[in-house]
Amino acid sequence: MSQSEQGILSCWQCGKRMLVLRTQVGGDVECPHCRAMVTVPGQLFGAPTARTVRSAPGSAANKSPATAAVLNFLFWGAGYIYAGRAWGWAILIPYILLGFPLMLVGMIFGSLLVSLALSIALAWHAYHMVKESQARN
Repeated sequence: MSQSEQGILSCWQCGKRMLVLRTQVGGDVECPHCRAMVTVPGQLFGAPTARTVRSAPGSAANKSPATAAVLNFLFWGAGYIYAGRAWGWAILIPYILLGFPLMLVGMIFGSLLVSLALSIALAWHAYHMVKESQARN
């Protein structure tokens, strides 16, 4: 394989170098050192540099991961809406209509731990979703 078919790319997370192929341009490769996903840019093989586009003011890149996590913990789906994901409404509306009454029943019958575990999982996901969005921009 010729050198023009291979390129060296630095990982955005750990900074270590990895060998990538021209056929991987535009796709994601896993860093062999830290397991982060890195997009192979065309510029590595001589493609023109793309113009940088700034994030829109309402995008997840400009949001607080902690706020998204707290909102998702308290009201399932609200953190996703805060982060600009419209599909959060599909979680929030049923939660408001069914979640509160079911949570009260759960407190009586002891299934509060299940509800708490799900709240923590949703909070964790919203936090990391916003952090990844910020890392990409």
